[in-house]
Amino acid sequence: MPISLQERLRRLSRESGSALFGIADLGPAHQFICGMGGQAVGEYPRAISIGMRLMDAVVDNHSPGEKPENSLYWHHVYNVVTPALDRLSLRIALELQTEGHRAFPIPASQPYNRETLKGVFSHKLASRLAGLGWIGKSSLLLTPEFGPRVRFTSVLTDAPLSPGFPLDTTCGNCRECVVSCPAGAIKNREFCPDEPVEMRVNTRACAEYRVAHSCGICVAKCPRGRPGSTRSRLLRPGSPG
Repeated sequence: MPISLQERLRRLSRESGSALFGIADLGPAHQFICGMGGQAVGEYPRAISIGMRLMDAVVDNHSPGEKPENSLYWHHVYNVVTPALDRLSLRIALELQTEGHRAFPIPASQPYNRETLKGVFSHKLASRLAGLGWIGKSSLLLTPEFGPRVRFTSVLTDAPLSPGFPLDTTCGNCRECVVSCPAGAIKNREFCPDEPVEMRVNTRACAEYRVAHSCGICVAKCPRGRPGSTRSRLLRPGSPG
């Protein structure tokens, strides 16, 4: 029996080094997506969310105050993992196009508006809708398997793929990212889809700190995904994505 297009794309993703693969139904977030990237981005009904796991040794070695040009963490995230994700999203998009479907690969590090501090599409939104994780107090996407130690990209498409479902999970009483943030930007507030991100994080303070520093302290300090943490060993809920 021939395998489905969705399974072929999943296998291609895994063979290319991804750790997570899911399908998001973008319908519930149509207005928000159009507000970010315009109608050209908002017209796609599905997004393929692809995540690559960051190396624990690099994340755990990261220290606050490092300059980007001297940071192994910065190099790993932006010079190693990000280009690998972009190559993979292009392969996925080309496969979809070959099958007669429209596809729009969104760069892992996309064009960024310095005034609004927003890109043209939210990879975290797609990953959450696909059921790959939930938005934590840090405003990062936290996955059951690896916590925030994952970097994502997305491919928008009109292919009739079967989506997953958002997870009903929260950070609870955990405040590790709140107390560890060197910019003091995280407000200890749980995610609510009807609230702007500024309710949870002072995005301006975070962005200004990151101009001069390589910062992934909220990634390193989160108990979810940290090696040896009991929270990192929780079983992943089932999801059809």
